[in-house]
Amino acid sequence: MLIKEPETKAEIDSMWQLNHRIFAEEFPQHPPHADGRLVDKFHAKNLYRIAWDGERTVGMICAHWQPPFSAVMKFGSWLSSRLPEGKTAEIRLFALLPEYRCGPLAIALAVSMLVELEKRGLQTLVISGISVQQNFYRHIGFQVAGEPVNENGVIFFPMTGDLSAILKTNPTWQKYQRRAGQSTWFISHKK
Repeated sequence: MLIKEPETKAEIDSMWQLNHRIFAEEFPQHPPHADGRLVDKFHAKNLYRIAWDGERTVGMICAHWQPPFSAVMKFGSWLSSRLPEGKTAEIRLFALLPEYRCGPLAIALAVSMLVELEKRGLQTLVISGISVQQNFYRHIGFQVAGEPVNENGVIFFPMTGDLSAILKTNPTWQKYQRRAGQSTWFISHKK
């Protein structure tokens, strides 16, 4: 499998198809689109990492560090006071096809983004943590920062975390951090 930034129009289009499959079909945060594509509202300021298994887009994650943050829009302006100005990144659209969620790809995809954010001097992370993954987010170092919201039957929690601490939480993450200087990562899909 391959993890890298999308570079071509076709790669970006495959990312929007995955985004639609996860966030309009599986977790209905957005209404379905006839073309099967869901373009992110923060696309112009996002940094992306996409995972491919052969020609198939199987995972994605993005981040940005320029307010406004969608988490603040979702949970309210009180969240802004918990986010250090100029040192906060919002992680968004962390999505994998179901058959890839419990293997090493999830860790490698997350670490590829987090290492890049740390290199850019960011310190605090904010996410809209989906309730079904709340234990995972807590396990890796995020804390619930307030009351949840319900969007179309999907429950989200505002969560924040210290980037450096999250990268040091789990020894498994260390082997992926050694690849920090690489713009393209190859990994095995074995669980």
